[in-house]
Amino acid sequence: MKRAAVLLALLVAAPALAAEPVKIGVTTILSGPYADRGQSEQYAIELALQHINEAGGVLGRPVEAFYGDNAATEATGVRAVHRLIDEEHVPVVIGALWTAVTHAIMPVVQEAKVPLVIDISAGQDFVDASGVGGNPYVFKTIPSDLDIARGMAGWVKSAGAHTAAIIADDNPFNRANAVSFAKAMKEVGIGVTVTVIVPAGTKDFAPVLSGLLAGKPDVVVPILSTSTAGFFKAYEQANAPVKLAGRIDFATALAAVSPGFVSGGGLNDVAGIIQFTTLLDTPGVQDFVKGYHAKYGIMPTQRSFYAYEAAYLVVDAIKRAGTDTPEAITAALKTSTMPSLLGGTYRMDDHNHPHTPLQILGVRDGKVALIAKVG
Repeated sequence: MKRAAVLLALLVAAPALAAEPVKIGVTTILSGPYADRGQSEQYAIELALQHINEAGGVLGRPVEAFYGDNAATEATGVRAVHRLIDEEHVPVVIGALWTAVTHAIMPVVQEAKVPLVIDISAGQDFVDASGVGGNPYVFKTIPSDLDIARGMAGWVKSAGAHTAAIIADDNPFNRANAVSFAKAMKEVGIGVTVTVIVPAGTKDFAPVLSGLLAGKPDVVVPILSTSTAGFFKAYEQANAPVKLAGRIDFATALAAVSPGFVSGGGLNDVAGIIQFTTLLDTPGVQDFVKGYHAKYGIMPTQRSFYAYEAAYLVVDAIKRAGTDTPEAITAALKTSTMPSLLGGTYRMDDHNHPHTPLQILGVRDGKVALIAKVG
């Protein structure tokens, strides 16, 4: 009797164990100098699928990710997505991390009628090109640079600012953000006194800062990458009586100025906006952070977070659709109301783009701290 009971249990379990997995395609950077960025995306998707499968998967089947390395090049990315769709027969793709690759694969998924969830590439141009009047198969979940600019513009407006000066590094990412910030400031009635694009290789930021302050703006908006250290050194030396509010690399800024400047409150009037921070103390975010750290021994990035939620978003769509066909997943993504761990929901607008909350960071007691939430 005991052997018969064991055999019966195995026979009952066999169909579930043998079930074909629900496939999710992922194209990211898994080789080359930027592979660590793709790894942070892959790690998060694997963590999400671990949790999903431990909870029973979807449609009574396990969920499995199939990866296509795009190596941060357009041609490789296009080949990777063709393989995922044509050979692995994935009904949905997450990716592609690298802006140029994401642009390159959008026509591929449109021709194949397979939905693409852009979880990391942040450009507003992806939003503008998707949904109504554009590519109906593309969904962008991470806040765009215009979302970010609007969040910061609203925050500085509420703090009483009427004028702003913008400074950005001379590269496509920072230039696009400068345009978005200028647009967002105008929308809330803040006048832009000047926009300065910093030439690559600039060393002396004292005259740059003087030029920004000439119009006596209420706030200076830094959108910097390689120039962050030089700019903040000049900011300390000038002891500039102006607030900074933009996209701030606080680790670089803190390293660039003296400890005495920090302890004396020199960075207290600096605020930066970000899509995700591990400083958020909500239970869902902290569970994600702890789970990611426990599994991989490192802290998650914002790439990790949005990849994690993208995996859940896709599985939620498949569950609501009741099938894993591309057409059904596309329709279900359009009607998503899945909550985000950040607050708010992944409710798509006409351009297949949700608007999740953002966070404002600042320096308090010498450390980076969460000082506000917006959106």
